[in-house]
Amino acid sequence: MAVTSNKKRIIIAAVCIAVALAVAIPLLVRHLTGSDITLLSDAGITDAEQVTLISHRGMNVYAPENTLEAADKAAEFGYTHVEFDIRQTKDGVWVLMHDEDIKRTTNGKGKISDLKHKQLFDYRINVNAKTKDNIVIPTLDEMIIRCNGLGLHPVIEIKQDGTEFIESLIRSTGHLTYSCTIISFSREQVEAIHTILSSGNYVLTNSNTDLYWLVSDLSDETLTKAKGNTNIGVSFNGNKAGTAEEIKKFTDSEIELATWTIDEPERLAELYALGIRTFTTNSITPYGFFANEISSK
Repeated sequence: MAVTSNKKRIIIAAVCIAVALAVAIPLLVRHLTGSDITLLSDAGITDAEQVTLISHRGMNVYAPENTLEAADKAAEFGYTHVEFDIRQTKDGVWVLMHDEDIKRTTNGKGKISDLKHKQLFDYRINVNAKTKDNIVIPTLDEMIIRCNGLGLHPVIEIKQDGTEFIESLIRSTGHLTYSCTIISFSREQVEAIHTILSSGNYVLTNSNTDLYWLVSDLSDETLTKAKGNTNIGVSFNGNKAGTAEEIKKFTDSEIELATWTIDEPERLAELYALGIRTFTTNSITPYGFFANEISSK
């Protein structure tokens, strides 16, 4: 009996330790990194399939934004969608970069549009990167291939001005993936993409490509433009807009709504209650730290 009691105590102690670690490790990592990682369940949503959470520029809290490594982390945290920004180099190569100039995120400087792709090999990303990291600016092709391998849906934000490149972008993207989401602050760009996809001459079509026009507000002016083509969704700044009245005007017009960039579970819960189901976020995760390990237990 003594042996049995000891075994019970050992099992109970092991379970307590496991539970404590499951709670303590995420808190410790949050403390060490200064991040504000929260769970979808903090917004009162226990089933991740009820919403679409898009990892903003990849999981940029734990890896440099707009990198393959950030996509890897997004997958680790249980995301199904990853958003990233693209710009064209001087010689026409699409690469991942939010800013017009590389100086904020790398150890170099210069506009992407003024640099040839080969020149970017000389620079390393140094924002939110460890000193031992040797991370270069990835191409769009590399990111799509990585998303394919990780089972992530690519959400591609166009930062380049103009529309002359749209057809070649559609062709090259469709060559690597059957399905994606393309977003832009330029209404002209998403309209041009929709027109091309409507022709049916490309791997990407309107049936497997979601299009969203990025906007700051849900004003009547925005609504009027959005009504021009309700096949294009509207993704709005959920920290500055998104009252019940505003949202109803758009949904009554059968315009699909999404929102960016929501990092507070309380705000996500408010928007969810108003019918929003797609959220871009830096820090609200489907499962949390060590997602794969936790979800497998």
